[in-house]
Amino acid sequence: MDWTKVIKTWLHTPVKVLDIRHLTMQPGETLHEYRLPASAFLYTNQGEARLKLDELEWHDTHSYLLHGGKGATLHIQCLNDTFDYYLILYKALPVHPPTSAGDRSERSAPFNLPYSLLPRYPLSLLSLLERMDKLWSQGHELERLQVSGLFYQFVHEQFQQLKTAGADVQMPDLATQIARYINEHYDEAISMDALSSLFHYSAHYLVRVFKRKYECSPNEYLIRTRMHYARLRLAGTEVPIKQVAESVGYTDMYYFSKLFKKVTGLTPSQFKVQSLRSGGSIRPNNRPESFIAPPNEAHYIINKENHYQYNHWGGNEMKQLFKPSLAVSLWLSLSLLLAACGGAGATLPEGAQEQTKPQQGSSDAATEQTRMYTDAIGRQVEIPVEPKKVVVVTYGGYLLPLGMKPIGADQDVLDQYPDEMAGIENIGEGLGNKEKILALQPDLIIVPDYFDPASFEAYSIIAPTITVAWGGDPDVITTMKTMGDIMNRTTEAEAWIAKFEEKLETIREQIKVKIKPGTTAITFIIYNGEVLLGGKGGTLGKLVYEDFGFQMPQHLEKYTDGGGVLSMEELVNRPADYFFTQMKDNELPEMTERFSEPLYQSVPAIQEDRVINVTRDKWNYGPYKVEEAVDELMEHVSRLQ
Repeated sequence: MDWTKVIKTWLHTPVKVLDIRHLTMQPGETLHEYRLPASAFLYTNQGEARLKLDELEWHDTHSYLLHGGKGATLHIQCLNDTFDYYLILYKALPVHPPTSAGDRSERSAPFNLPYSLLPRYPLSLLSLLERMDKLWSQGHELERLQVSGLFYQFVHEQFQQLKTAGADVQMPDLATQIARYINEHYDEAISMDALSSLFHYSAHYLVRVFKRKYECSPNEYLIRTRMHYARLRLAGTEVPIKQVAESVGYTDMYYFSKLFKKVTGLTPSQFKVQSLRSGGSIRPNNRPESFIAPPNEAHYIINKENHYQYNHWGGNEMKQLFKPSLAVSLWLSLSLLLAACGGAGATLPEGAQEQTKPQQGSSDAATEQTRMYTDAIGRQVEIPVEPKKVVVVTYGGYLLPLGMKPIGADQDVLDQYPDEMAGIENIGEGLGNKEKILALQPDLIIVPDYFDPASFEAYSIIAPTITVAWGGDPDVITTMKTMGDIMNRTTEAEAWIAKFEEKLETIREQIKVKIKPGTTAITFIIYNGEVLLGGKGGTLGKLVYEDFGFQMPQHLEKYTDGGGVLSMEELVNRPADYFFTQMKDNELPEMTERFSEPLYQSVPAIQEDRVINVTRDKWNYGPYKVEEAVDELMEHVSRLQ
């Protein structure tokens, strides 16, 4: 049947839900000739019965959907098992009065149409029915308003399945049904016992079947799905982290944070802080080194309804967002065409450099010019032995101590080095503009590993593209070594590292901070009404907790690795003796204004001016900026001596 006209009528006709009933019949019990008082959906949930709706008859009706119009006669005979079913009565409300009896009949036809459906995904319908029934039974106007919305979702879902019911499609297997149920109910409590009850199989059997297809247990799939949506909401919304946790089914923040870090490599607060520079754009990160980190350019649209159609946390989920642009594709196609034609009479685009192939017998020379490099995400990439024309995202500042500069860098790096990188091509924000990078004809592209791997494909067309593990403050020395290796400037890299370590050693020898044993301190930023804690690692953490001798408050010791999230109330009620903050210059006035309020003036660290701030921008953009951060920190600390 062509459902297009029926759906169109539903689209343009308001409908009112009249009643929702969840009914049970015992074996041998019969409902005789019940005339429907309004249009109705009947969903058979469990048990066995014989049903007759006017002239249509069904038997063996587990998970079956029926629709009938007002006045249709329903007959139900319960057979051997208790029969459980739902009945929704509704009424269509025409927008305009009918002009004739024929017009009235035509308008009401879709709502009186008798049909049945054996759903491919029965749980999608059942879950909506359960929610509607629960809300309807409460009897309040607000809950019944919500029922109206859920009813339209129910109608949409049954039409979605009706449209494919007549097609030659294979019924989904058990594992697929479980995955879909998890995708639709990840924000609810889901246990193996609950799944066993829903699907009528033992938990052991469900796990075995699911693992065979998805290579993980249903519980692992649930966790990954929840973490996927948590990442999206942390990235694309201003919702506080605590509410994000609750939206994906967790009320225990510590447990949520622990699971999030296990799956993503970062705690929720570490992940959230990466979004601060670009107001909600996130760079997905797989490394736990720093909670002071920049964001990604990837944006997401979250639509929970019908999201079972997507592979939520599969490896290919972002590929469509990073297809090569038209200009890049055309350039690549032109290059292939010229090669196929032998290049006779062909001219290269302006600015492009002709590349000559090594002559026969010169393979050794060619080998000396490139080498295989294993990057931060384990990809083996052939790169130049001595890169000359490098485009660098985020890590541009690391080239300066090596006596080098990139030919192109992202906007954020150029903002940090207006003098040192004057004249360097601005490739834009995030991963940059592909056309601009293409025009530079680089021989190597270096990016952080917190971008989705699928995004590198378009850039690998232009030049070898490698990832470097995100370092920031905690890993500045390791990152410096890595960049020295990539650029074949290990001597210069080691020279800066030796100088920096000597500087730190001098600072340690000179530090004489007069604090009492047991004095506590925390490092944090304030964002969106939450306190995002730092840990004991990295240059800042080591200076505060090892060299200065402060203690982390005992109740926060579980966040030693960073990533804790506190409410502003917790900051006031259980404060540390000293606050080390990393607010950016444009954020500092708001924090200062907040701390001037009477509530916060009762906090000793604020009242006695023991709040020390060094912007996180200075911890994030390369060795020279880290040196500035250390100098500024020591200047603030000197007044404590």
